[in-house]
Amino acid sequence: MPIPSWKSGLQEIAPNVFAYIHGRAGADICNSGFIVGGDGVMVIDAMMVASMVRPYLEEIRRVTDKPIRYVVNTHHHVDHALGNQFYLPAEIVSHRGCREALIDRGADVETLNQRWPEYGEDWAETRLTPASITYEDKMVVHLGDRVIELLHPGPAHTYGDTLVYLPQEKVLFTGDVAFYYLTPLARDGHISNWIRVASGILDHLDATTLMPGHGPVSGKEVVSKTLRYLRLVKRTSRLHFQRGASVEEASRAMRLGEYAEWEEPERVMINVQRLYQEFRGELPSARAMSFS
Repeated sequence: MPIPSWKSGLQEIAPNVFAYIHGRAGADICNSGFIVGGDGVMVIDAMMVASMVRPYLEEIRRVTDKPIRYVVNTHHHVDHALGNQFYLPAEIVSHRGCREALIDRGADVETLNQRWPEYGEDWAETRLTPASITYEDKMVVHLGDRVIELLHPGPAHTYGDTLVYLPQEKVLFTGDVAFYYLTPLARDGHISNWIRVASGILDHLDATTLMPGHGPVSGKEVVSKTLRYLRLVKRTSRLHFQRGASVEEASRAMRLGEYAEWEEPERVMINVQRLYQEFRGELPSARAMSFS
C-alpha cells in the first residue's frame, strides 16, 4: 500500500496549541509545534536551516505577537535542533544528554553541505546553539495558566529524548520517539528500551492527540505503529544473531510487511547493526521512566 498524503501546514490541535506539519516524512525536515500561553510562546523543535525557520516564524506571528520564550529540542539531531539560533533570545531547553550530544556532534558545515547540498546557501548561517537550560528526568513549565511537562523517557530514539506533554489538553509531542511513514532510526538509540518507552506511553500517558517527529498528526496509533516495527526488527535480528548471521544477512532476511512502503526502509540495516551492538553488551545501560 503506497504512503498516503496528509494535511500539511499549520494545524491547531488544541486551543492555542499548534502543529506545523510537513507533507512528506523525509529525514531532512521534521515537524515542529508551538504552544501559546498567557505570557509567551514555547516552540517544540527548531528545525534545521534558515529557509525552513523563517516561514515558520511568519506562521507563528500570524497567530500571536507574544514573545517566544522557550524552544525545546526533543533530541540532538540536526533536523530538530540546528535551527536553535534563529529563535534567540529565547531560552533553548533540552535534556542534558541532548545538549551534550549536540555539542559532541557539532555542526561541520562541509559535511552538512555534502549530505544536503540543496541547502547550500543556508549552511553559511549555521551556528551551533545548544540548550541554555537542561533537565534530567522531568521538568514542568508554567506558561501562564498552561502546564507543560517535559519528560525524559529514558534512551529510545537517542539517549537525550524529550516528550512534551500537555496533561490538561491530552496532547503529546513525541519527537522521534514516534515516526509515521518514515522508517524509525536507532543509530543513536537503544531499541529494547525504546520498546519499553513506547509501551509505557501507550499504557500510562493519557494523550489523545499526538504529533510525531515525522508524519501526520494522529492518535496513539503512531506509537503503536512504531512499536510494532521495533518489535519486528528486534525479533528477527535476535534470531539471526543467535544463528551467527551477519548484519547484512539479517537485514536481507527481514520481512518488513507494510513498513517496506515507508520512506527509507533501508534504515533497517542501521537498526540491525544497533541491535547487534545491544546484544553484544556494547551500548551504555538504559532504563525506561515510570509513567504511572
